[in-house]
Amino acid sequence: MNHLGFQLRRPTLEDAPAVCELVAICDTEDLGAPDIVLEDVLNMWSSFDLDQNVWVAEDENAALIGYAFLEEDSEEKLFSYGCVRPSARGIGVGTALVAALESRAVALRNESGQTKRLQGMIPSSCPDAAALFEGFGFAPVRYFKRMALHLEVKPAPAVLPEGFTVESFVKGRDEQAVYEAYIEAFSDHWDFTVPAMEKFVERTQLPTFDEHWWHLARDTEGAVAGFALCRMSEDLLFIEHLGVRRPHRGRGLALALLQHVFASSYQAGQTHVSLGVDAANPTGAYRLYEKVGMKPDYEISIYEKLIPVPVS
Repeated sequence: MNHLGFQLRRPTLEDAPAVCELVAICDTEDLGAPDIVLEDVLNMWSSFDLDQNVWVAEDENAALIGYAFLEEDSEEKLFSYGCVRPSARGIGVGTALVAALESRAVALRNESGQTKRLQGMIPSSCPDAAALFEGFGFAPVRYFKRMALHLEVKPAPAVLPEGFTVESFVKGRDEQAVYEAYIEAFSDHWDFTVPAMEKFVERTQLPTFDEHWWHLARDTEGAVAGFALCRMSEDLLFIEHLGVRRPHRGRGLALALLQHVFASSYQAGQTHVSLGVDAANPTGAYRLYEKVGMKPDYEISIYEKLIPVPVS
């Protein structure tokens, strides 16, 4: 689709390095530092329909100046992300990308005959992005903090509650147990959608997956009581999910898992640990992360627009 000074098109795998560079430039501008590596793009794209749910914008010199994707989280919820190169902002690239996202959401609504909730993620510090979404009829629904800890000294060993042990995930053995623990631990979180088992374990099939960084806490009977599912990169250890099953909460297990993650990361030579947390999390996770010394780096806003089925 052509626009004045740029065009939207579908990407190919050959575009992945340029997309990674573009997102890193936008992260640096909006968040203060890049928050992506090429493996992240390739991992995401491995489960995306590049011909339907991903767009890039390129200028007249074929340089990428915009990027967006839509992920079908469930039958009802669609999640999206987009960014525009700072030097190309203000010429309509963001407007074109949001319009493409909404058009795709409408098509998916029409195909399924079911109302969709289209969500978009933007840095809270970007009023222009907020104004763009609000102009399309989106409204803010939730805020998430990105928190980080720099391990300047060797962390103290984890202190596990009596009767619990921690071990690494074993591929081919632990998928079902971790899946069930994940559903129970996160079922009371905002906007939680139960993923299909196959989708949940897709990440364990990626070439970059390292089971060493999926830490499982087991009770006296060997059942998974809690977990810290992490991924290591060159720049940081990112805690993707930290959860404790309801019967085991209030005993310090989440704190012990964090301590275990910090010690393991430091031992591996990675002193930068990061995670994202719902600022209104009902389990008190934000307070826990503050307690262990983690500090907020930035905030992300989630905007949402309802795409209803037309009334006949």
